[in-house]
Amino acid sequence: MMQYSIISKFLHWSIAGLIVAQYALAKFAENAKHHDKILEQLALLANHKSIGITILVLAVIRLIYRLRSAAPSLPSSMVKWQVSASKFSHFLLYGLLFALPISGWLMSSAKAYTVSWFSLISLPDLVAPSKSLADLLHLTHHYLGEALFVIALIHILAALKHHFIDKDEVLNRMSSKFSWLLFVIVIVFVVGFFGRFFKTVPVNSTKPQTEQVLALESSNDPIVLQSELPVWQIDYQQSSIKFIGDQAGASFEGEWQRWSAEIQFDAKRLNQARFNVLIDTRSGFSSDQERDDTIRSDDFFDVESFPQASYRADKFLLIEAGYQSIGKLSMKAISADVVLRFNVADEGEFKVLTGTAVIDRLLWNIGTGDWADTTWVGQSVKVEVRVVAKAD
Repeated sequence: MMQYSIISKFLHWSIAGLIVAQYALAKFAENAKHHDKILEQLALLANHKSIGITILVLAVIRLIYRLRSAAPSLPSSMVKWQVSASKFSHFLLYGLLFALPISGWLMSSAKAYTVSWFSLISLPDLVAPSKSLADLLHLTHHYLGEALFVIALIHILAALKHHFIDKDEVLNRMSSKFSWLLFVIVIVFVVGFFGRFFKTVPVNSTKPQTEQVLALESSNDPIVLQSELPVWQIDYQQSSIKFIGDQAGASFEGEWQRWSAEIQFDAKRLNQARFNVLIDTRSGFSSDQERDDTIRSDDFFDVESFPQASYRADKFLLIEAGYQSIGKLSMKAISADVVLRFNVADEGEFKVLTGTAVIDRLLWNIGTGDWADTTWVGQSVKVEVRVVAKAD
């Protein structure tokens, strides 16, 4: 009997091995979460997503190849209902090979987790963050996985029935010593390599001199040097302080929802310019509850002990791209210089300040213990500031 081509066998058994490995990675991630190993869970799920995208790509290639090359005919001894059942099961399997990765991609997007393919390529988010949609997609992904397990099991049992009971060539059309070896190698490699959590040596950062973080009631305290410039009247509804980090090879965005600032700035009197900013570290929001809980935890901002961060600047320079301030950023009782590059534009009756700064989170012990490993959580964090205000 005619067999499938070597390309068909390679695609079939590679995908089959990856699917088996996917179930293992998902279970490992569930076990890590059960034992509160959040970073390990993050790493396992990142690999799970990357392999899911790999399956999707291979499924596309396999479908295109299948449409361009005829499959070997089934034995003439097979009854009509078995032929129909075989075709229907293959249709379901192909559909699930597409539905599972796409539902996982949609779910990750809805959870505000951008999918990265092995930290090499960041894929576009398919939907906007939504908890209700994420919950629905989580259930959908779960049940699609269960459906794939059932259909695949029926497919395997049918093939074994043909081989051992009917003693026909149905199984031999797709199988060979090479295909079985490939199947085992794929499972062993993926589970053995991507299923383990490898720690790298954390990047060492020199801690700067420490100073006490401002207390909540100190929001009206004067900054070190007094200024004669008027204080901007900030429209907090139109203003924001955002942070952009890297997680599992893909960026994510968050925002501090509670903060206050005293801004005194005039481009003609830079020696009198002053920034005094206070941030409630408990107000970090990144559209995902689990990530936000981690950000607030002792390993990150330790918000119970250090509910505030502050930025104070009284050194300003005119640069080619606008201005820059050099100030002290204080977090977790650690203070160090941070440069904020910014521009100020007049928009009607408002002044709009937009600026960016890049900080090394490890300098302030943001991410200690296992989180100091920068493999899965980036070391640099970008801060984007937009302040809309009227000057007195």
